[in-house]
Amino acid sequence: MKFFFPSVLITLLGVASIAPLYHAETKAAVTFSQQEVQQESFIVLAAPRGQTAYNLLILEQISNRRLCWRVRPDRLQTVDPLLRNFNFTGICGRSTDSNAFSIRMAGEDLALNYTLRLVQREGVVVLVGTPADRTLPEITLGRTRGITRDFMKIDLEPGWRLTRRLFQGRPLGHIYLTNNTDLRTYAAEQADIVVTRPSPTPSPLPTRPGTPPLNPPPHPTPEHPPQTPPPPAKP
Repeated sequence: MKFFFPSVLITLLGVASIAPLYHAETKAAVTFSQQEVQQESFIVLAAPRGQTAYNLLILEQISNRRLCWRVRPDRLQTVDPLLRNFNFTGICGRSTDSNAFSIRMAGEDLALNYTLRLVQREGVVVLVGTPADRTLPEITLGRTRGITRDFMKIDLEPGWRLTRRLFQGRPLGHIYLTNNTDLRTYAAEQADIVVTRPSPTPSPLPTRPGTPPLNPPPHPTPEHPPQTPPPPAKP
């Protein structure tokens, strides 16, 4: 008869309870598909949090009974989230965390591999996919047109769009940020984009007054006539 120490027994029970759950998630992930949506019915936002941070927010206009947001006519595309002013149930959809949105590339759901987050880089807020496995590349999905402590519209990068998650043909509330290109190809294409800048024209070296030129003309020219001594003065 074998006896298990309590710690070993707890470990075995933990593995036994996690395994079916992991299997169920893997099986469910295989059955997920996507449904195209009208892009103008959605907006992707950077919502200010605290003093410097931003949260990702996706709004959907479900019904036309009332407007859910308004984009202001300014350079930064700041946004009024109008749904804060009324009961938006059945009118507006709101996705605020990783349970409500994820990345999908070439038909593959990357929810278990990538986390969506907003970071500030070079004067804008950038939407990136950060991998759990550091050997995988970071993905850039969109960016704002500047930085301000207000709600800002995020412009998605070329090739990206929103779709809806389907489970066995049934639409869910989960939203995908979708690209038809697979991860490996997309990462390679991004790595090939190199920003080239023209080399600056070197400025001439400064010279002191009375300093002869570095390369004087070897022969007299119209610009440099021969120097002749003046005639002697008459007595």
